[in-house]
Amino acid sequence: MSQKALMLLFGLLVLAITGVGFFSVEFTYADGPPGDYACRGCHGNNQRELTLPSEETLSLHVPLGALNNSPHNLNLDMPVLCQDCHRTRIHYQYPHQPLTAQTRQDFRRSTSEQCQDCHYPHSPLHAPDQPDPESPVCVDCHGSHEIDYADDILNSMPSACIACHTEQTSEWATDFIAPRLGVGQAAEGYVGSDRCGGCHEEKYFSWRETLHAKMIQDPTVDLDAVVGDFNQPDTDLTFSRDVVSYTIGNRWKQQYITKSGADEFHVLPAQWNIEAKEWVSYASPDEDWRQACGSCHVTGLDTQTWGFAEFGVGCESCHGMGADHANDPENVNLFTEVDDQVCGACHSRGVSPDGFDFPATYRPGDTLTDHFTFTSDKNDLWPDGSAKKHHQQYIDWQQNKVMRLSGKVNCVTCHAVHDSGTSHSQLIEPIENLCIQCHSDKKAIINHTPYHDQAINNYQFNCADCHMPNMAINTIAYDGHNHTFHQPDPETTLEQGGPEVMFNACNGCHTTPDESAQWAADTVAYVKTIVTPAPISFFGPGPTPTSPPVPTPLPSVGEPAKIYRVETGYWLRILLIFGSILAVFGSLYLGTLIWFDRTPKGDDHV
Repeated sequence: MSQKALMLLFGLLVLAITGVGFFSVEFTYADGPPGDYACRGCHGNNQRELTLPSEETLSLHVPLGALNNSPHNLNLDMPVLCQDCHRTRIHYQYPHQPLTAQTRQDFRRSTSEQCQDCHYPHSPLHAPDQPDPESPVCVDCHGSHEIDYADDILNSMPSACIACHTEQTSEWATDFIAPRLGVGQAAEGYVGSDRCGGCHEEKYFSWRETLHAKMIQDPTVDLDAVVGDFNQPDTDLTFSRDVVSYTIGNRWKQQYITKSGADEFHVLPAQWNIEAKEWVSYASPDEDWRQACGSCHVTGLDTQTWGFAEFGVGCESCHGMGADHANDPENVNLFTEVDDQVCGACHSRGVSPDGFDFPATYRPGDTLTDHFTFTSDKNDLWPDGSAKKHHQQYIDWQQNKVMRLSGKVNCVTCHAVHDSGTSHSQLIEPIENLCIQCHSDKKAIINHTPYHDQAINNYQFNCADCHMPNMAINTIAYDGHNHTFHQPDPETTLEQGGPEVMFNACNGCHTTPDESAQWAADTVAYVKTIVTPAPISFFGPGPTPTSPPVPTPLPSVGEPAKIYRVETGYWLRILLIFGSILAVFGSLYLGTLIWFDRTPKGDDHV
């Protein structure tokens, strides 16, 4: 074979070998991606210890079995590599750079800082508003290599707790951190408020002090849950404290649930009226408490199995099912713009299409009336449609089209939901302060209420007395505020047949025999002839309440998790590409020279 043919054959052979190598070589390693292979090979059986300047020691051993079974295992689509958490994460480096940590806690703190590349920073069960250099960091609670999945956190967390709380037992830790578990299998998609507290601990801890969170309490866990006086003799009290399994409510009244061995819940036949400090009989429903009213007292009720996620009105009652959001918080959002329908689902009376006294199938974001028909029972409502009984504030609110449709006022404009507020009923501010935010022209109440000079001087007189009079029944008649804001007037009382038939704001205070509904109507008519109302709109000048602020995004929200890794195979491929190009061009160059007899001769350089 001629020299020309041999050189051409050599060039084609080089091209074929490099091409086959480039497209067929798989860059695999025996025990993980590049970098991890070396780390695992050294630290998997390393029994040595590193001594820090503090004379504390760090074990160099990594339990590979535990690491492989953790959420940081190598079978993930985007596995967490050793160098993602330790040292520089740009490339694998050995010998390692000297440690800068002086103590074990310094080392654990610096390592934990890497966790925030993928996870939201949080510190549940530890006061978030009081930074403390001694407070626990991620690896103190979750471990460094033996990490549990979220659903199995109770496996390892108690031992982590008592590592710091040495005076306590693991049983104490388990009870303390255990979720507010409900009963049975909850409706699909619910995870419970404790899971929410992992990332939103500030709202979670303040929410735990609200009336919603304390709707149902376990007296074996909270020893102060029972407010009724079981030592007070009363013919209506027909049961002992020993049979009380749970309490219902703690503001107006408190009722009591007993749990039978068959996992049935029944309301006991007496309630404690808190303000009056007296026992009154209660007509306990025959059916299980969950079927009678459970949906508004628990979170995540499944009406097929009657299981639920947790006792009380939890995060998911208002924001919707949280499982998908908890598993992928950056891409799955909850119902954050909570509207009045969410409140109305429980603060109203009626019937659902399936016959329940609560909207069993309603979820935040739905249209409430698709799942619930409001009551029209005359025992529940006054003739003008105002609520006569408790938990009907939403029915009242629906009648006020001016404020409701203004877009400026809703339930959370006045009521705090994630904390206990600064006034009764979890008001954000005292009622008169809230009113004058919109109605600043009424601030001088003496000018707004003619003929009430003495009342202002002698009584704690405020806006709600006329515009939100007590005309609904919580425990006694009447102790619940009207929420129509219509200022029920004496003329309507006269039209409907008298104060026994229709309540009015005037006769709520003026109750003497000569202060009749007719007297009140005549007085109002006279005042209108001598007082010229200020020419101002319903919403006067001055600041108006705004919708709840958008929650402050937690760090890294909306940004992809920052995971840096450079594969060794990447650079090897680059070298193969350039090598192949050089080999091909070199072979073609030599082949061309030979073909045209242009190969260099020895005498060409003479």
